[in-house]
Amino acid sequence: MPPPPDARKRRTRQHVIADQSLNHVERFVIDEGHVAHRLTADYGYDLLMMTFDEHGYAEPGVIFLQLKASESLSRSGENYAFDLDVRDYNLWRVEPFPVILVLFDASRRKAYWLHVQGYVADNPARRPARGAKTVRVLVGRRQTVSRRAAARWRRLKAMIAAGLA
Repeated sequence: MPPPPDARKRRTRQHVIADQSLNHVERFVIDEGHVAHRLTADYGYDLLMMTFDEHGYAEPGVIFLQLKASESLSRSGENYAFDLDVRDYNLWRVEPFPVILVLFDASRRKAYWLHVQGYVADNPARRPARGAKTVRVLVGRRQTVSRRAAARWRRLKAMIAAGLA
């Protein structure tokens, strides 16, 4: 059916699930006592997470989060598979602070995460082939986004800031 003559911009299901994914992650970050800043221009990151210590004092550095929302996720054994744009891969692997890829499954209202630099550093075979436009990453089904995950992201950032990772 063609749009009416006075057609307006339309909110699609993809817009809705993208917002749901942001809201899902933000809730856990906030509940853990931190701040999630939404980025309006998407150049590889959707959220910046700022952390605070037990006394409410800001800590140095940030955590970068990129969210990918879909109606359902593609399974590969015990993992979820995602084809990552090589341009994002190239940016994220050299980022000094943690980059967290979040896959949001709208049908189950669950999200799963991957620390990108750790994933790449663990196995050089995970690098993209020469000339490839994407690289497949596997995100563990047990890596659910939660308050515990937000606390783990904070510890990752602290280890990097201290030169331990």
